[in-house]
This record gives sequence, structure tokens and C-alpha cells, in this order.
Amino acid sequence: MTTLALKSGQPRAIAFAPEGVRTDLRLLEVDEPLLQEIIQKGVVIKGGEDDEAVLVTSCRTYAMKLVETTNLQLLVGPQHHENEADGGLDKTEDVAAAGAVAPEAPGYGSGLMTQWNHFRSASCQDPIKVNATSTSHIELVEVAPRLEALRGLLWQRPYGVDDERAASAAAEGKETGMGEAGDGTAAAGRTAKGHTFEGLLARVQASPEELRAALAVEGALELGGYWRAVDPNYLGSLLELVLLTAEQEGMTLSALRASRLVASLQPEGYNPALVRHCLRVYGEPVAAESLTEGNGIAGQDVWCLDETKVCIHFAHKVIGGRAMLLSDFNVAWIHAVPYGMTPSVAMLRSEVLIDGSGAEARISSFPASALPRDPGERFAALFSRRARWEWTHLEPFLEGVKVPGQSVEALLMRFARASQPTPDAPLFYSAR
Repeated sequence: MTTLALKSGQPRAIAFAPEGVRTDLRLLEVDEPLLQEIIQKGVVIKGGEDDEAVLVTSCRTYAMKLVETTNLQLLVGPQHHENEADGGLDKTEDVAAAGAVAPEAPGYGSGLMTQWNHFRSASCQDPIKVNATSTSHIELVEVAPRLEALRGLLWQRPYGVDDERAASAAAEGKETGMGEAGDGTAAAGRTAKGHTFEGLLARVQASPEELRAALAVEGALELGGYWRAVDPNYLGSLLELVLLTAEQEGMTLSALRASRLVASLQPEGYNPALVRHCLRVYGEPVAAESLTEGNGIAGQDVWCLDETKVCIHFAHKVIGGRAMLLSDFNVAWIHAVPYGMTPSVAMLRSEVLIDGSGAEARISSFPASALPRDPGERFAALFSRRARWEWTHLEPFLEGVKVPGQSVEALLMRFARASQPTPDAPLFYSAR
């Protein structure tokens, strides 16, 4: 790294480059870890014409804020030391001689002579050439990834029954048009099959790591190199078919063998990748050390269904997009879930709303996963649904809101107003 090689007592003059001074450069303020990230891995600046630009690393997203300053910043290029530029000749003695204090001349005060000596000293060296100037710099602030575009892209055409039928027809050699994108062309990593990861990364303001995490949250599936959301109704129907097949095959819900389920459902036209995706969404793999030769499933791909996730599916199916009496719902829900599972309203803390109390209490679907990710938009959606929220009811719907450097309490102070009717009453929150 080159420096200006400034020394105490040896001033240097500055001069603007004779070929012109640039004013179109932008300075970027970064800390040392981010500087190393830029040098070693590189970064990307993303944003459309109507978007605020963000800088994206391999794992984080930063908002870019332009900070104006009243000071003019001078940008200089690499400097060559005098002994390098003059073939090894050293001007130190000339500089020292120029800097020597001469006898005071008549009519000149000591202060003026000091300035004159500084000027003579600086004139003995080449001036520092200013190549550019700036009156602002860009400041980076870590923010949550902006994933609104991702949800729109994935849900334009979720995988569903039509895709299953098209795949079956293609396997039989029929004309289906599957894989064509409208006019038969692909653009920006998109086809009728979905979007490539690279195509999504180019259009979504998120880092690769954040994008993969968001795809998992959205329940997206990669098929043949293309990412697709899966129609909830289709996935729910597949879950119920998996439960029925498991019962017919004599498998317990805590030890479902993926290979046997795939073998049973594939002849019915179900893609093996979708069957395994269903198991990932509603269950979790059983650790290999838990599988023994005694139970006959050692070394197999075994899954255990998550009771809460399965019960949530049947809760939404019972409600069916309408409000119903809580008492009627509880009776229907108990009969809907698989044998051996015990549903509880506590499972639905971020899935439903219960209005009223006692015998008149009514329940309706209100899944947190369907709410906007942006904090401001989420609070607006919450307060449009219910004007006042008790904290115990509001908390589950804020668990998915993450803003770097801001706690939930800070978000509440920014977007909500707290009130307490009486000293012993719980806190309620309303729109600010």
C-alpha cells in the first residue's frame, strides 16, 4: 500500500491534476471484516429502477445510505517517493536547507517568515496531485433481506395437480407442452418449470445464504434445477395420502420408510421428489443411531411425522377459510387428526385468531406465514385485522420478524402504541 510519506516539519504542496479532476467517484465506508469479504469474495449491488439499492455479500444484506458532508474530500493517486522518482537522488538536504530559519528580514514578522519557510520547503518537492474530489460517502447499514419479490416469483405458478398430470402424460409420450414458457422461450432463469437459483438470486435483494433460508421457509422445492412453491392444497392432499398408505403398509407415524412410500405412490402418478418433500415439510428424519436391526428399519430412510405440523394442517382443513364456533371446531378437529395424535389449541398460537369468549368464541384461520415479511407492512396487516392486541396474542405473529440490530421491543415502539386501561390490566397495542 502506498502512502503520502508525510514527515513532521516537511510540508507538501497539493495541486489539482492538469488533465482534470473527477467528481463522479463514490466513497464506500466499510469495516475490516467487510473489506476482507470484498477483497476475497466480492460483493454485488442490487436494485431495480424503483428499488433502494442494497449491497449483498455471501451471507448479509446492507442498505446503502448516501451521507453528505460539508468538507471537500481530496482523492489522490499512488505517490512516488522523491528518491524513487529521481533515480535514487535524495532531496532531504534541500528540504532541510529550505526549512532552515533565515535571519529576520526588515519589515517581516517571525510568523510570516515561518510561513515563508514552509512554502520554500514544500516547493522543493513535487506537489501531491489531486485526481478527484467528493463531498459525500456511502454508509452501509445491515438490514433484513428484502424478500417480497421472492414470494411473488415462487407463487406465480406453484406446483400442483396440473403438473402431476402433465408429468404423467409426458411419461406416456403425449403432447403436454410442459416446460414451455408461454412463447416457448426462457428469460432471466425462468421457465414454466419455475426459476433457477441463479435467476432468483439476480432478482431478489438477498445474499445466497439468506435466499436459501428463505426458500426453505417458503417450503419451496427444487425440481430438475428449478425452484417451485408447492400448492398447499396439493401438499395437504399428499400428506393425507401418505397417512393412508402408511396405515395400509403397517408403518407407525414415528417410523415412516420413505422408500416404501415412494414405491407405493409412484405408480399413482406422484413424483418421488414430492413425496420426500412432503415428509420434510411435515416431519423430520429419524437419527441413524435410533434405528436398530431389531425393528427391521436399520439403514433405511426413516421419518417421524411432527404432531404439531400435522394437527395444524387438519385444523386449517376443518376451518376451511370461514369463522366457526370454537366448540364445534374442537369436536371436528379431534375427529380429523390421525389416530394417536392429540390436538391442542396451543398448537395454533400463530395460525388462528379466536374472537369472543365463552360459548360464543369463534375461531378463524390467520397464519403468520401468510403475513408480509416487512415489519411496517406486517404491523399494518395485524392492526387492520384487529385494532387492539393483547401482548400474549400479538407475540406469536412477530416471531418471524427479524431486523438486524433491532429487538421486538424496538419495533413495537416504532410501529405500535401501548395502553393499559388499569394498573392491573394487561398491556394492549394499537396502531401508532
